[in-house]
Amino acid sequence: MHTTYVGMLGVLSIVLGACRDPGSSVIPEARADEPGRAVVLELFTSEGCSSCPPADAVLADLSSDRRVFALSFHVDYWDELGWPDPFSSPDNTARQRAYASSFRSRELYTPQLVVGGVDGFTGSDRSHAESDIARTLGRPTSATLSLTVQTQSERWIGVETNPTGAPPGSVVHVALVQRSATIQVGAGENSGRTLRHVNVVLGFATATAAGPGAVRVRLPPGLRGQDAEIIAFVQAPADSTGGMPILGAARANVGP
Repeated sequence: MHTTYVGMLGVLSIVLGACRDPGSSVIPEARADEPGRAVVLELFTSEGCSSCPPADAVLADLSSDRRVFALSFHVDYWDELGWPDPFSSPDNTARQRAYASSFRSRELYTPQLVVGGVDGFTGSDRSHAESDIARTLGRPTSATLSLTVQTQSERWIGVETNPTGAPPGSVVHVALVQRSATIQVGAGENSGRTLRHVNVVLGFATATAAGPGAVRVRLPPGLRGQDAEIIAFVQAPADSTGGMPILGAARANVGP
């Protein structure tokens, strides 16, 4: 596990998109899977970290269960240490900082896995992850979420969300993910290795959970709709028990 220390920061607000591009053509919409019990796994990782590939592999294995909604957030604080991760983003680092703040910690490290928004630990610890997943799936869902996804243009995807049962202060996060990626690393701690990732977060937006809402996320150049997916979830604010509980989730295809 690699560790770096940072100052505590509060929760960073993520960009809230508009509903629609006026005049953009709407391609047939996709609706989410039927709502049910699910667990959201967020892996904070980096291609510049030699401890991360085992955690990437654990996430890939766990994501084979359709009830497991896996998200791979590539952080940027490794980028200046030999290999700039092509999927890294300061927004992903900010999200990890928000979790550190909610856990009352000053520490950021990779790989870190956060299960259900409330338990963070070393991402390669499969048994810990499996225990958390079983515990989460054994509890009733406290909020439900329905999605409608519309490809509005070659650049934007519109997502309509409709949460129910969310407590005051909750939000709906909407992630655009690339289902799989393979990268040849040319420098840094993983130089010469071929790394494989699942559900890499390439876009992230937030809407209120007070009622129906809409966001849009940018479709990166070269990413085909059939290679992407929308994963959305209802998340409560930080509370006295630590973490930011995820109360319900849904997923939907982007392309046919």
